[in-house]
This record gives sequence, structure tokens and C-alpha cells, in this order.
Amino acid sequence: MQLDVVVIGAGAAGLAAANVLDRAGLRVLCLEARDRIGGRVLTAHDPLSPIPIELGAEFIHGRPPEIWEIVRSARLAVYDCEDHATLSEGGKLHEAKQMGEHLGRVMDDLQLSASESNDESFLHFLDRSPYSEVTKRWATAYVEGFNAARKEIISVASLAEDARAAEAIDGDHSFRVLAGYESVLLPLVPGTGLRLNSIAEAIEWKPGAAAVHVRRALDGHREVVRSRRVVITVPLGVLKAGETGNGAIRFDPEPRETLSAARALQVGQAMRVVLRFEQPFWQSNSELSDAGFIFSDDPVFPTWWTPLPVRVPVITGWSAGPHADSLLGKSDPDIIAQALAALGRITGLQPCRLEAAYFHNWCGDSFSRGAYSYVPAGALTARRTLAEPVAGTLYFAGEATDVTGHSATVHGAIASSRRVARQILASSCAA
Repeated sequence: MQLDVVVIGAGAAGLAAANVLDRAGLRVLCLEARDRIGGRVLTAHDPLSPIPIELGAEFIHGRPPEIWEIVRSARLAVYDCEDHATLSEGGKLHEAKQMGEHLGRVMDDLQLSASESNDESFLHFLDRSPYSEVTKRWATAYVEGFNAARKEIISVASLAEDARAAEAIDGDHSFRVLAGYESVLLPLVPGTGLRLNSIAEAIEWKPGAAAVHVRRALDGHREVVRSRRVVITVPLGVLKAGETGNGAIRFDPEPRETLSAARALQVGQAMRVVLRFEQPFWQSNSELSDAGFIFSDDPVFPTWWTPLPVRVPVITGWSAGPHADSLLGKSDPDIIAQALAALGRITGLQPCRLEAAYFHNWCGDSFSRGAYSYVPAGALTARRTLAEPVAGTLYFAGEATDVTGHSATVHGAIASSRRVARQILASSCAA
């Protein structure tokens, strides 16, 4: 039996696309290379941890309908994140309120001056600005850390587009899912047609027909799956990998314009380490006891957050953009050791007994090859090109293809898959 659609990838985008198309009555098969669903959503459940451990996406940014519709229908418990932040500079701790005010002015000015027709890098924007060196340093730390990007590359026009989109959904207000982020994706699992441990290695296609060459990860068995259309939801890092290495996909023929657009975008690098201690030792310092976030000038792990308002001995370290450079290629124990040392430097306290450390190397993961996407200066049209169907047969979805300013988010990935589903259903009706 020929399928109507093969969906490659069972992350947020792949599951959402398969779910919509399956419910519409199409014959759909979703292929996932890993032995689990979720993609870059990875929730670990340690029976000794008082809360789920998020190794991938953690925050619901604002009130995007793509997420909140699921939250309401699945009756998930969601709680507000504590937004009180502490700043650690030169070994001194103080409230980060002033930092936030400075950042607000920079981002407001950026939105007023940004232009797609005359785009520039964030570094160039700062260089021609009148801001103090302190403000420039804080703004750089925010942009590089939040976007897992480099200031000399990332587009000001894309930052402005993202900021406007975030404002429309109250994006500064963050939430967590009490049961773990994976519970948002579980309702999206299609009723039929999901195969794990199934690596798509090649797509041979012509208009209206495709043959997907699949290798089973468990035993190496190969098969060919045929369908009328293919939805590709693999991360940007995999699309940019070319045809070599585990997880790479070969296209025959190559959709050159689409893959050129993918190569024009950048993949951010980020490392996150979650540490669970015997006690939340940082709460012994009054400057840190109520901090939801800790920002610092540490060269490796400058950003940390706690699960507040839930008080548990768990804290997360974040290293992104240039800060992560020194960690690339390091072993997991080395990365965890550097995170632990950074936490001691930032808090000025001797950590108590470490009971567990949780880490997933997304940069070294063949099926992700990095964190999430961002746009270099002058390349904003690349996302639009990547989002265009190819001959009514190949469709690309995922956060990197979002054209609404919500890239690099779970809700952006889901929105992109719904766009693709609408395109497929419209073309099916027309046929």
C-alpha cells in the first residue's frame, strides 16, 4: 500500500504534522531515528529527583496557542517561573533589575532601527550605538546566550522580528510544565503509523512520488518506504550536514534552492547541565535565595536558573554561543566538572554534596548536531525559502522553517508543521 505522506522525525514538528494529517484521514507513517519521541524535547525522570529533569526544551515562552491548546485539552499543570534575577559580576552579587532596564532600551532601539533591506549584525549595531560599554556587554551576553548565537553573525532584522512576535504572545512571561515538557508532546502522537529506531538515509523523488530509504537502528535492516509526499522535520544541523555521517539524508535529486537556504542559516551551539545536590546550598545566600535566574560574567557557564517557585536542590547551568566553544569536543565528565566549578565561582560558595548530574550533548548528537537555528545578517529570506514546498512533494517543517518570528521554540516548530499540513491538505483537495 502506498502512503500519502511519510514524516521524517518525531519531534514536536513531526508529531504535530503526523497528528493533523492522520486525523484528516491520510495514510501517514512517521519515522524517528531515535528510540524515543520528542526530538530536542528530552525529559528525564529520575526516581530520586523531586522534579522532572529537562535536558532539552524547558520553558513555555509566553502564551502561544500551539502550546496552550494542548495544555488545556490534556489538563496539564503549568506554573509560572520566578523571574527575579541576580547578577554576579567580579565576584559581587546584586539585583539584575538595572541590567533588565538597559536591555529593554537596547531591544526597543533595535526594533526601531532594524531593516531587512539594510540588515546588519548585532555587533555592527552595537558598534555604531552610543551605549556604555557595560550596556553593550550586558546586551551581548543576552543576545548570544538566549539565541545561542554569535554577535558578529546574528541578524538585527531577525532579532527585531522575533522580539515583535514574542511581545504579541507575552513572551517575557515564562512557564514550566509540572509533569515535564514531554507531556506536551504525548497528545500529539498519531494513532497509527509511528516507527522508532528508523533512520531515513535517502529520499529519491520526483513530483508526486517519493521513495524513502530507511535503515533500522536495531539490526541494520534496510527497506524502502514509498509515498506521495515527504515531510522533513529534521533539525537544521542535520540538513546542513550534507550526505555523510550518521543521521545525514541524501536527496536524489537535490532540492538545491531549499538546501542552499538551509546552508545560509546558522545552528547555535549550547550546553546545559542540570545538577542535583543534597541541599540547595545557594539558598544560604540571601542574594540568591529567591533568584529564579542568575546571570554572571563567568567565561564558560554564565547563566543559571532554579526551578523556583518550586524549592528543590536542583539548578541548571547554561553555556551558549561563544561561551560553549571551549566545551565542544569535551567529554561529559569534563563538561559537568566545568559547570560545577563555574557555579562555585558565581555563588562564592562551596557546593555541598553533588548527588547527580544530567547532561545531553546536543552538539555531538548525530540527529540534532547543535541546539537551534538563528539567522545571519542579510539571510532573513532563507527561512521563507526553506518553508516553501518543493514540487508538491517535499515539505520542510521544524523551528528553522518558522516564518512568524517564533523560530527556535517548540511552538514555532508546531506552527510550522501545521502550515505544512494545511499545504498538503489543500493540494490533496485540489488533486
